[in-house]
Amino acid sequence: MRSLALLALVVLTAAARPDDEAAPDFTLPELSGKTLTLSSLKGRKAVVLVFAGIECPRSTASEPRLGDLAKKYGPQGVVFYVVNSNWSESVEAIEERVKRVGFPIPVLKDGQNRVADLYKVDVQPTAVVLDGDLKIRYRGLIDDHKAEELVKHHYLGDALEALLAGKAPETAETKALGCAIQKVGAGSVLSSGVTYATHVARILNENCVTCHRQGQVAPFSLESYEKAKAWSYEISNTAQQRSMPPWKPVTNHGLYYNERRLSDDDIALLQKWHAGGAPLGDLKELPPAPKFSDTWMLGKPDAVLKAEAGFELKAKGRDEYRCYVIQNPFDEDKWVTGIEYHPGNPRSVHHIIGYLDMSGASEKKDAADPLPGYRSDGSGPGFLPTGSLSGWAPGNQPRMLVDGVSRRLRKGERLVLETHYHKTGRVEKDEGAQVALYFAKEPVKRQLRVATVINTLVNIPPGAEEHKMTALWIVPQDLHAYDVMPHMHLIGRTVSMTATFPDGTSRDLVVIKDWDFNWQETYQFKEPIKLPRGTRVKLEARYDNSAKNPNNPSNPPKTVRWGEQTTDEMCIGFVAFTIDKQDLTKPAPEEEK
Repeated sequence: MRSLALLALVVLTAAARPDDEAAPDFTLPELSGKTLTLSSLKGRKAVVLVFAGIECPRSTASEPRLGDLAKKYGPQGVVFYVVNSNWSESVEAIEERVKRVGFPIPVLKDGQNRVADLYKVDVQPTAVVLDGDLKIRYRGLIDDHKAEELVKHHYLGDALEALLAGKAPETAETKALGCAIQKVGAGSVLSSGVTYATHVARILNENCVTCHRQGQVAPFSLESYEKAKAWSYEISNTAQQRSMPPWKPVTNHGLYYNERRLSDDDIALLQKWHAGGAPLGDLKELPPAPKFSDTWMLGKPDAVLKAEAGFELKAKGRDEYRCYVIQNPFDEDKWVTGIEYHPGNPRSVHHIIGYLDMSGASEKKDAADPLPGYRSDGSGPGFLPTGSLSGWAPGNQPRMLVDGVSRRLRKGERLVLETHYHKTGRVEKDEGAQVALYFAKEPVKRQLRVATVINTLVNIPPGAEEHKMTALWIVPQDLHAYDVMPHMHLIGRTVSMTATFPDGTSRDLVVIKDWDFNWQETYQFKEPIKLPRGTRVKLEARYDNSAKNPNNPSNPPKTVRWGEQTTDEMCIGFVAFTIDKQDLTKPAPEEEK
């Protein structure tokens, strides 16, 4: 009953505004059951209202920074409140989130979005700063980047510093970025004929729910109609922008096995559904919900290897990378035709890449780090690997290699799992990833190998907005390519890998126009691509080392060279291939011995 009362209680006073900058008065309930009337705060040094939710990634990323600001400025007479105006986020869910992350700022529930409307706020998070006379002095961004380590402008903090010094903030307004506030009655009532049950559930089940479900790394669930309706604007908008599902290649549609790309027809359906008010439709048309199994998708494995458990991920801060060394338990070489990963904590593991180490360098790094595994910067395992064993990312589907092709795991070769962790707002513990291995049951004809297309002469001057680099690999004999993987760091902007054949024709292997360091993966071809001897595989990369690049970790920019740190850069691509003439079932020719 208390939750219903909290949602119902809201008193607004929009009259008696002395000028356009006066903040409208209101009364809202706190989670504690108390009520707050804004006018009661008159005379404080400043009042900060942050319109935010508990599922929007930009909102949750701002929680630690807001907490730090409240701790810094609260003793100086500044009052902070968060206003939750999302109809889909219940009081109980908000209370659970506040308790879980230890959020120190009181939360007000704007159940009917009336305060958000009164303040003309449509995006979360949006900060509104009032002076002691309750006049609006700043509105907009908390700061200018979702990643704390890349923030260059602290708009909210700067506004408070100015007010405490008796000055007007230098910046009075910025455009808020984040998620749309989920308002009651939002959306048109025009009928488009598109419903959740008949059209949208299928699209979400096939493309989104693998990640957007309870216990997974995505920030909110899309498993129910209510949740999908609440996020219908973001679903429509990100699909139109092709930022979700996260699929970076812009060409070769249909070429890749692991492609996550919506068709133009599906995008149009999502837009019509949102524009029509996101209706449910006929439940009889609802497709069955997808089933997710905790067992191995490729069947019973021949062996399961497990990474060290026990690493604790802090609640806030930048993403972290750690490498876990798994000893090879086999007393002979093994031919691996299938690999499947189960992350130890799917809520916080963003992706895993499996490297092989025959040198023992990984063991030395592991021994030197007192925590489970050893620290990485996301640039690789910190040594030259002797091979790889694929990897894992949310939504990826494992598959067996084609008959007669296999990866070789040599006796004594260690498996090193570079693991990318995403902060969730609470302390997370990794129970240790498991790796299922499937061995060849038939004679292996060809070994899957990896070629490197690389240019280590990185020298990117400060201020360069479009610095171009290339790398070239000339195919030494007739091959077939199975997948490609380009790699750059934070200031990379575009990358492509193209094969130019001996007859002068060419073919894109992968083209990415909007590089994102956080969304790297291996692009697997549905069918192997023939690369005749003499084929020129060219990698072309472009970098933005200017102050305009929001992902540039240096402010002001500085010269960037090759290196393992994410603040360094790389220009490299990998091609997995087999040699056409190789036949391991037959004795090697004399010239190959």
